[in-house]
Amino acid sequence: MLGASDASPGYVGALRALADAGAEILVCVGRDDDGAVAATRAVWPQAPILVGSDTTFNPKMNNVRKGLEAASRPVVALCDAGIILDGDTLCRAAAPLSDKVGLVLALKAAETPENFAAELERVYIDGHQARFLFAADRLGLAVASGGVTLLSQETLQRIGRADGFNRWIADDYSVTRSVRELGLATRLGGVMLRLPLGKRHWPQVWQRQVRWARTRLRLPVWPLVLWEPAIGWVLSGGFGAAALAAADLDAEAIALGLFFHTVAWLAGEKWFMAGRGLAFGWRAAAAAVVREALAPVLMVQALGGRTIDWRGTDLGRQWRARSPRKNSAGDGASQEPVSSKMEAPPDIATIKLPQLTDSTTSSWVEESMLAALRPGGRMIVDGSAVTYMSAAGVRALATVLHRAEEQQTRVVLCSFSGAAADCLMVSGFSRLLDIAGSVEEATARLRPSHDGSFVNRLQPRGTTG
Repeated sequence: MLGASDASPGYVGALRALADAGAEILVCVGRDDDGAVAATRAVWPQAPILVGSDTTFNPKMNNVRKGLEAASRPVVALCDAGIILDGDTLCRAAAPLSDKVGLVLALKAAETPENFAAELERVYIDGHQARFLFAADRLGLAVASGGVTLLSQETLQRIGRADGFNRWIADDYSVTRSVRELGLATRLGGVMLRLPLGKRHWPQVWQRQVRWARTRLRLPVWPLVLWEPAIGWVLSGGFGAAALAAADLDAEAIALGLFFHTVAWLAGEKWFMAGRGLAFGWRAAAAAVVREALAPVLMVQALGGRTIDWRGTDLGRQWRARSPRKNSAGDGASQEPVSSKMEAPPDIATIKLPQLTDSTTSSWVEESMLAALRPGGRMIVDGSAVTYMSAAGVRALATVLHRAEEQQTRVVLCSFSGAAADCLMVSGFSRLLDIAGSVEEATARLRPSHDGSFVNRLQPRGTTG
């Protein structure tokens, strides 16, 4: 949550009811003086509120990371503020999860707009965005939008928890790609969850759509974004009018053609909305026409700037400033190993491996780790984000460990799981080194009181000599 407006009484009451029904609810805020804290306590005095912020480029993930780390149930749901949930709806939304489906994205359905600006936002969410998402999903593209993200605890761990949400500029797209790279399917849920809108202000509605369009233009789905105005009401109607004019029809015939074009177009919109149980009355029809009339303007504004204003932060600038190395797909996701700033003491170098530790990233892994080695020093190799490790990644680790032995640097690997842990087992590292379960455990093993020289620790367990 961010601000008191995110903690409406109806929303907080729904969260409290979910907790009473047995769900684990974790409310995330960035600061203890955030207005959402007092607003939540007013309705739910015992609400479990987590306070704190990370320092990545993504303001949303900076806030919710602590929640993803603390979540303990078998199924984890990341929910946008304001969406009304109940236990039955949440269970139905999560039902498709299986050993083959690793992620379900339940889209939000806006409702109860109290002014025309809110009605416009509703037809953006329920019509324009939903059409884009369902069409792209049918094409097999990794797309997503805000709502409720549901995945198993095991899958969350395998993608590196919050790290799996931060590989691309859009966290929902990022987690979808991260899960698919595990070989699991992702699915748009059959249940659309309610988002009461209330009143909206015109500038906020417009800025939100510009932000969404500019963000999508920085993802591999950008061709679909450019295609949207071409199939919208304005351009299709314009081409139709031009065709009628070229056929030497008079102005009345052209006007009649545009009228029937508009009726048919709105009928298609109503058919789409009705198919998902969403209302589409006369005010929604008027808002849809306004939305389509503004589509070319929106695209021009989206293409004309790089600023993505989100929660007081320029997300676009933060994304560019992170200076990522391209991954093997060439789509801009950062795959560079990073020095951890979190758990380990400053006298212990901690290297966090990238999610894909393969032939593309192995040279960076090796360079980064070798640069961090110090004679007689200590190092933690954190594999919590790794979902795939190839032979090239194993060779890079072997090179670094050999150099560490020469320099008498003590090294502990930690937090490997899934396929990455299997790779270490097959390669023999699991027998040569004690692999800790967490950074904290690895730190404890590197304390001065820990017995055994580096060479002794390289001996296979259960062997002598």
